[in-house]
Amino acid sequence: MTARRRPVAPRRASTAARRTTSAVERTTSQPQMRKRPRTRSQQANAEKLLDAMVAETVQHGLDNLQSARVAKTAGLTTGALYSRYENADEMLVALWQERVRTPFLAHLREVVQYVQGHLPADHPITRAVERPGPLLQLGAEFLVIAQRNDTVSEVVTPAVVATLDDLGLNGSCDPLAGAVVMVGACAGLGTVYRSFITPANSGWASSLRSLRAAAARATVVSHTHHTADVPPEPINTGNPVRDELLTSAKRVVARVGFRAATVTRIARRAGFSTSAIYQLWPDKETMLDEAIHEVSVMDYGQNSRAKSLAFTSSRGDFGFTDSWYFGMMPSRKARLDFRMECIIASRYRPSTRKELQGFIGNADSILRAMFPQLPHALTAQISSMEQALGYGFIVLMRFSPDAKRLDYFSLMTSLAKLAQLN
Repeated sequence: MTARRRPVAPRRASTAARRTTSAVERTTSQPQMRKRPRTRSQQANAEKLLDAMVAETVQHGLDNLQSARVAKTAGLTTGALYSRYENADEMLVALWQERVRTPFLAHLREVVQYVQGHLPADHPITRAVERPGPLLQLGAEFLVIAQRNDTVSEVVTPAVVATLDDLGLNGSCDPLAGAVVMVGACAGLGTVYRSFITPANSGWASSLRSLRAAAARATVVSHTHHTADVPPEPINTGNPVRDELLTSAKRVVARVGFRAATVTRIARRAGFSTSAIYQLWPDKETMLDEAIHEVSVMDYGQNSRAKSLAFTSSRGDFGFTDSWYFGMMPSRKARLDFRMECIIASRYRPSTRKELQGFIGNADSILRAMFPQLPHALTAQISSMEQALGYGFIVLMRFSPDAKRLDYFSLMTSLAKLAQLN
């Protein structure tokens, strides 16, 4: 008879193993320790750094935010800065979240609500659009940077999209009501961009009241939407090499911004050596200023001809809607991105600002020559409104998938009637 085997008892874990297991269990079962709250000294240093970031970016621009300068302005060491922010992008995120986002989005919201008729007629926002402050200018610059900086976009884009949605610009909105929101937001943003170029947006209090009145009276007008893409006219200086290099400069700046557009990168994209650039221009800045001039001449000439055609054909909107039509054309994206990069660069580059100022003056003169029957004060107001609304739309349409389906024509027809242009 076979003897029955005694079952073997499982071995007990060693003392070390038991200690390890119990340590793991304690670690996984206990909640993570919270960070200690900042001391008063740490909080004070954080505020100093944020104040320094504002001062530095107001003077030098968001693309030129440098850790050493920020630390020096704050009166702290770079070590104190790096203990909070690992790189310039994280500094930009903090700057947006802690200093810029709230006043900037509140400004956009109030301009839209004013145009919608929800605020008193004498609300202070009518004066704010004429002289936007530094934080509003930084906010407007953030929206351009967000188009090419993923880290910045992660915090800026959701905030802007949510604001537009809350104001009524979403997938379920009526096309005309949505256009009122978009045009109001474009006015709030575009007047900030225009303030980079000019000392003030003279007359924009009146312009904002006109947009408000037009929105209140607007009714749906049947029209044919201009969907055909009209490519911008190419740069043509009479020198093919010069044209290629200027076109390359436009494309590089549109993609990476003014500061990061190096001579090497521009020359390489055009298929030339850097020596070809220095044979034509003494430095990058002079070349880019000429690119601004050539692109502006072509674009404003094309826009003026479109407006003249709209007027002679008795189009109800006086051609105002062309700013939106042109802004939505895919072939113009690089040209428009280049324009916005130049505008934000003009805030801290005097030569760029001077070039754009000259062009604004030329645009006024062209409009007066085309429509001599209109009072000069009215043509100046029309020119200023088109500039600001166009600047705002170029940027804001990237934050709204519904921007292309809105009824701008009916709203602009109401504005033209108000000004007795049709």
